[in-house]
Amino acid sequence: MSGPLNLSGLIQAGWERNAYIACATLVGYEYLLQLDAEVEFFWKQRWSIAKCLFLWSRYYSVGFNISNAVIFMQSKPSFEMYVVVSILLSSLMRIIVDFIGSTFFHWQNTGASLQVITTHIILELRLYAMYGSTRKILALFMCLTFGEALAMGLVFGLPSRTVGTNEPFPGVLICADADPLDGTHWVVYYWAAILVIEGILLLLALYKAWQHRTSARGSTLMQQLTRDSVLYFFTIFWIYLANLILWYYNRITLDELGTAFSFVLSSIFANKLLISVRSNHYRGLSDVDTYLPSVHFIKRSPGQSDISRTLNNTVELTTFNERTGV
Repeated sequence: MSGPLNLSGLIQAGWERNAYIACATLVGYEYLLQLDAEVEFFWKQRWSIAKCLFLWSRYYSVGFNISNAVIFMQSKPSFEMYVVVSILLSSLMRIIVDFIGSTFFHWQNTGASLQVITTHIILELRLYAMYGSTRKILALFMCLTFGEALAMGLVFGLPSRTVGTNEPFPGVLICADADPLDGTHWVVYYWAAILVIEGILLLLALYKAWQHRTSARGSTLMQQLTRDSVLYFFTIFWIYLANLILWYYNRITLDELGTAFSFVLSSIFANKLLISVRSNHYRGLSDVDTYLPSVHFIKRSPGQSDISRTLNNTVELTTFNERTGV
């Protein structure tokens, strides 16, 4: 490209780079911060569905988000070398650089979709446990997962006129993508699909939190479960909404500004939710073994006291499915 430098585009490209490096730092810091809990509550425990999902989500997220930051922090693609090389070599290098700038987003979109679906499966497993592991809720979550994967596949798989470039403005060198400037939108539907899923899961979490608002007061695990679930869905919903708005606005050097935060925070929140549940579970079992070594519970008869029933409920709420880990 040639022309005057677009100062606002250069500043916005800097914002995107800073966002990606900040999120890479955050995911690395969170990994080190939770490493002890990971070893204690996952590596030392039996293998389960939740354990596999947690380890996959945790390590994939670290690698995926740090690699994204590395790409965005590169000063290249740069065309300064063209001054000192032959025209033929310059043309060849320009083709290669343009290819890197545009095809990076194919890899990023596929990786992002995989991370989002993994995160949603983790959260759906938690809601599945909160709803008593019924077949109806399982069928609903299977439909949601399939529908989400189908929507993402259609958005990124069907041919579109999405702009992918390594120089969005003259002199502004960064991998950037956007919808066409003719007013049509395509990538917006990706964020819309995620928002629909997040909205449904948020409503399910809020309903269960309201339904168990009384019983949750007596159970540390249920308090933790409802609080963390609602907090996650409420927070990440607005992050995804902000991304949808940015893509609807469709400024090529701003579209990726919120993407890094949606990748990193959704993964961190989901992983912390699993750590929190396991922490309460295993510590709860330790407390039960310490303080109630010889207590046995029987089916409540009409004359049984409320104290026995409350204690029984507390023990039940601190026990989860060891096979699935949820």
